[in-house]
Amino acid sequence: MITCDQSDYLEIACLYRIPIALGWVDGRRVEGTPLDTGYNEKREECLLMDVGGNQQWVVLANFEAMTALVENKHFTEVRFGAQR
Repeated sequence: MITCDQSDYLEIACLYRIPIALGWVDGRRVEGTPLDTGYNEKREECLLMDVGGNQQWVVLANFEAMTALVENKHFTEVRFGAQR
């Protein structure tokens, strides 16, 4: 589960449409523009992202870092650690 403080960074990224890269503990990486947060049908925490012009829900389980792909005043990289 993501903490409130961690969730704030996800919301900031969505609000300002800051292009980001999400990295998982298994080495997966997704780059795109975050649009919204929510839950899928399995009640997993997700981030709606524009990835290459396509919108997709990205499950946030076990991700460890969010990196801004453009300079901004809010964050450069946020480390989350593995989510269980």
